[in-house]
Amino acid sequence: MSQQHIPNRRHGLTIIELLIVFGIIGILLALVMTAVMGAKGQGKKLQEKNSIRQLGNGWLKYSQLHRDRVMPGWLSTNTQEDWESTILYPDGQIVPPAPSFSSGLPNIAGPWTYRLLPYVDNEISIFREHLDRDPLNHWSDLDTDKRQEIGEQPGFGMNAYFMGGVWDRWYNNMSRTHPRFSKSLNALGKKVNLPVTSLSMMRNPSTVITFISNAGGTKGELLLAADDDPGHWLATPHRLGEEGQWSINDRGEIELIKGTSAPIGRHGGRPVTWHPDGHVESISLEKLRDQQRWIDRAEDVPGYPAENFWYEEDR
Repeated sequence: MSQQHIPNRRHGLTIIELLIVFGIIGILLALVMTAVMGAKGQGKKLQEKNSIRQLGNGWLKYSQLHRDRVMPGWLSTNTQEDWESTILYPDGQIVPPAPSFSSGLPNIAGPWTYRLLPYVDNEISIFREHLDRDPLNHWSDLDTDKRQEIGEQPGFGMNAYFMGGVWDRWYNNMSRTHPRFSKSLNALGKKVNLPVTSLSMMRNPSTVITFISNAGGTKGELLLAADDDPGHWLATPHRLGEEGQWSINDRGEIELIKGTSAPIGRHGGRPVTWHPDGHVESISLEKLRDQQRWIDRAEDVPGYPAENFWYEEDR
């Protein structure tokens, strides 16, 4: 009776099989990590939208309590002195340059940020959610430099030139301070007053931007879309009058021309905007070149449609 040879069973996997298994595991891990990072980014984007909505609601509350007036975007030291404008930090201390309004003091009260803070229940995290893991609510621990940084570098910029105004003695023939671009000429040489200072006088509240995801930089540099880039209180269109502020290069990157800030898309998305009708939107950089997004009073004139609204300052 012949014996039948039974081959030995293999134990374990060959190197090739192991490599295949490891490759499959690597692909699965990559897919899982991509999904996790995508969900995390979406969560941060949602938080960004919630934060800008809170800013907008506070901005509307300010107008409701100030007889329809739009919150100024920035006040020079002499404007604050003329208006006897004094505001307080959450700890009750006076925000410089008040009470002396000396030009030698940092103008921390100039930008809109500390003026708006009481109308968002003093929630500093709304301005700083892209930077700070821990809330900055221990005001006794914050020195002047840190307080100035908080005021000047929020994650959102305000369209201050055309919403509320950037106030100073811009024009020599005026005895009082005025918003810049309140004396302008359109393409036909007609005098136009461009800043909106009264909420009820707005023409296009669903189009014009009040707040936008914004970052600061240095003139002439690229502004890369890093989530933790320092913010900047002043948001500007791609040009002011005849002067370019920022442009978009062939790679879709922002180049600062004369300006020191520009819109930025954080968390892998587009810049987030808030509009006076209360809605939040994500807008591409290319669409932000439309002047109607920035100037409520942009209008069609022969040869210049409203989206390319042309104007110059009449000093």
